[in-house]
Amino acid sequence: MKLAIFACLLAVALARPQAPGDAQTLRSENINEGNGVFQYNFETDNGIVVEASGSPNAEGSSDITGSYKFPLGNGQFLEVTYVSDARGFRPSTRYVSQRK
Repeated sequence: MKLAIFACLLAVALARPQAPGDAQTLRSENINEGNGVFQYNFETDNGIVVEASGSPNAEGSSDITGSYKFPLGNGQFLEVTYVSDARGFRPSTRYVSQRK
């Protein structure tokens, strides 16, 4: 009887959903020209994609454009594109059903 209970508990423990492992980086680039101009991007094997570029503006801050995309777990991805400049941070979102 003890063996049967142990076997059932072991089966339940092994059948539980496993947490995904660490994501692996597929590509990564970081360019900093030293004068305030920059660009970076990276992509991971679980579908996360990040890209941004920026340059100084006349007000002494930076104008930045970029995007990021990540999986939602239901087969869809959320993609956010944005502009950040003297007028503030302005994001735009959309759902996509594949990585692209």
